[in-house]
Amino acid sequence: MSAATAPPLKHDFRVISLIGVAHGVSHYYQLAFATMLLIVRQEAGLSYADVGMLAGIFYGVSGVAQTAAGFAVDRFGARPILAGGLFVVGLGLACISVAHSFLGFAGIAVIAGLGNSVFHPADFALLNSSVNTHRLGRAFSIHGLGGSLGWAAAPVMYFLDSMFGWVGAALIGALPGIVLSGLVLVHREQLVDHRVKVRAAAAQAGGRPGLALFLQPTLLLCLAYFALIAANTVGIQQFAVPAWSGMFGVTENYAAFCLIVFIAGSAAGILVGGYFADRVRRHDLVAAFGLLAAAALTVPIATQAVSATLLPVLLALAGAAGGITNPSRDMIVRGATPPGASGKVFGFVYSGLDIGSFVAPPLYGLLMNSGLPAVIFWIAVGLYTFNAGMVMLIRNSSTRKPAYPAAAE
Repeated sequence: MSAATAPPLKHDFRVISLIGVAHGVSHYYQLAFATMLLIVRQEAGLSYADVGMLAGIFYGVSGVAQTAAGFAVDRFGARPILAGGLFVVGLGLACISVAHSFLGFAGIAVIAGLGNSVFHPADFALLNSSVNTHRLGRAFSIHGLGGSLGWAAAPVMYFLDSMFGWVGAALIGALPGIVLSGLVLVHREQLVDHRVKVRAAAAQAGGRPGLALFLQPTLLLCLAYFALIAANTVGIQQFAVPAWSGMFGVTENYAAFCLIVFIAGSAAGILVGGYFADRVRRHDLVAAFGLLAAAALTVPIATQAVSATLLPVLLALAGAAGGITNPSRDMIVRGATPPGASGKVFGFVYSGLDIGSFVAPPLYGLLMNSGLPAVIFWIAVGLYTFNAGMVMLIRNSSTRKPAYPAAAE
């Protein structure tokens, strides 16, 4: 993108802000869905294993549908697909107000999972086409920051439940997605249709890549990396409140506060990581060091060697260390994306998040049922460490030239 045609800072600010908020709402619903299941668990006769299974259905549907959503983004445009996803996932949370059985919640999980599947391919297609290339690292940072703030907002469902009951909490919690869906639709001029650049880039590259695109070692490693990152994150987010209540003898509200602190720390780390992503070339080193630091900071939690008073401080630091890695990982994926395949690649690679989130919750639910909450955090230590090695493998793979040039849109 030349200096003459680069969008001005004000335009980029509006685009990045809108997509960042949309991403925040998507993450809010991911955690709000699981939080509502925990809130209604006893009244609906659900076990922790049932909650884990329902969360797994949500992410399983989202993961299966996400690559297809990427194709839809490249076919119909990212803006209407994103607006539709926001509306559907908001509607899914509202439906919890009328469900009373496992089968009812499972149906809602399918609906919400379909809505959740569109966010990464649509968001990244819009950012790549609408934002100045030299600001993309910071754009990805704000995108990730929005996601973390969305997660941080989700525990508010506990407080809404205490004020309005679980039916009121579900209905109020549905509003952000429905309102934002309309805002995305009306921002036609700011949200550039990436398909215009897709057609030009694909024509210059001599056509669109086929199935071989998804068999590139770099993209397959990215898929595995995202799956393992999600398997780690989902355990902490979905079961941390009851786990910390049991491990440290704190109230549910204090444990929810600790979760908010952890996610807020991650958000701060993502914001710092965006500046690194625009200024460094070895994104893999940023990611590896951040993950190893997060592993070291999680050990005292797993061993219960920290007091309940100091728990929020340690969680803030661990969240920040992990958050710094996010923009760099997004830049790694973008570098492996060929022209004309932004929606497809981001849909395929980020489906790894849903794969990990599908596989992990049933395991964590069983650990909670067995009275082993600390094991969740030992698993987190192991996954942080393993992923530090994985990101170095991604770097080694990406140094070999891919079959297609890096994305230009």
